[in-house]
Amino acid sequence: MKDYGYNRPGQFRTYFWVVVILIAFSLFGGTAIGGAAGFIVASKLDHSARAELQPVNNTVLPEPAGVANLAPPVERQALVVTEESASVEAVNKALAAVVTVISQNGRAGGSGSGFFVSENGYVVTNNHVVADAQELAIVYAQGGTAPAELVGTAPEFDLAVLKVDGPVPAIVEWGDSGELPLGASVIAIGSALGRYQNSVTAGILSGFNRELGELRGLLQTDAAINHGNSGGPLVNLAGQVIGINTMVVRGGFTQAEGLGFAIPSNVARTVAGRLIERGEVRPSFLGIQYQELNPQLALEESLSITQGALLQDVIIGAPASRAGLQVGDIVLSIDGKPVDDRHPLVSLLLEHVAGETITVEVLREGETIQTTLTLGERA
Repeated sequence: MKDYGYNRPGQFRTYFWVVVILIAFSLFGGTAIGGAAGFIVASKLDHSARAELQPVNNTVLPEPAGVANLAPPVERQALVVTEESASVEAVNKALAAVVTVISQNGRAGGSGSGFFVSENGYVVTNNHVVADAQELAIVYAQGGTAPAELVGTAPEFDLAVLKVDGPVPAIVEWGDSGELPLGASVIAIGSALGRYQNSVTAGILSGFNRELGELRGLLQTDAAINHGNSGGPLVNLAGQVIGINTMVVRGGFTQAEGLGFAIPSNVARTVAGRLIERGEVRPSFLGIQYQELNPQLALEESLSITQGALLQDVIIGAPASRAGLQVGDIVLSIDGKPVDDRHPLVSLLLEHVAGETITVEVLREGETIQTTLTLGERA
């Protein structure tokens, strides 16, 4: 046996304790130094990353390997119904009814969005999505395609209706576009850029009664709307359609962002219904010029009310004139719907088409008067 120099008991004990002390010092000293260094590095990392890392709500991170057996299982947090979960439910309710609309004109083609409004296969979309198309087809949200037939268009409203034969996967419910307050949550669904089917973006209702190009009475939203979204639904948190996404203002010298516009559902529902029934829609004509009341105008005109539409001109022989309306009258309501910020007169009139009879309530010299009139056709 080889002699390694530890054959004497006293010498062996001495070397043993020396080795133990050295190992202990190495362990505890290294731990202390490593801990201090780790603390310094961690503090710096925490400081530099604090601005980038955000808490993830209701997210359970995966446990590192081996940890599950060292600690008792963590009780999972119960799901709380919030606006976020309401958005998910709204999307689930409407998504299956949304389609991609494919238009073909010779070698040229385009796409947009639309949605089923009837079990009979009627699809609502924008007129500019299908304009001049020789062939039309739709792509279902869950996949698959089908040819589509053009039922009718209303260029003045930028609306069109298609007809698709075969099973309808789902339909969406119309909502009241004048019911939501400013700041209410809304969701846009469509085929962004024609490639990203079933794209969902969220935002708020930013404004009423906007005018853009030849369209009036539009809803404004900051939900992201891109090419290909045209004709898709803008829904509330109940999954009801309150608008049809139609255009966006972006870039240019204004560098605008978050300016999307939608046709109000109260207008679209009426126009789509007429297209389904008759294949055409004639815009209505009342024959007036007016100014919407506000506190400043009411003060200048010494008026006792601040909501309504002050008539500034009534065309002789027009429907308004035949019904007895006069300059200075204040239109208070149309068919019982008050004329106010959320229901401007232009939007209420757009809900009706030529040939319909409406009831108009006006204030004249302190007296409330009701009259009926039949809307004419805009020349």
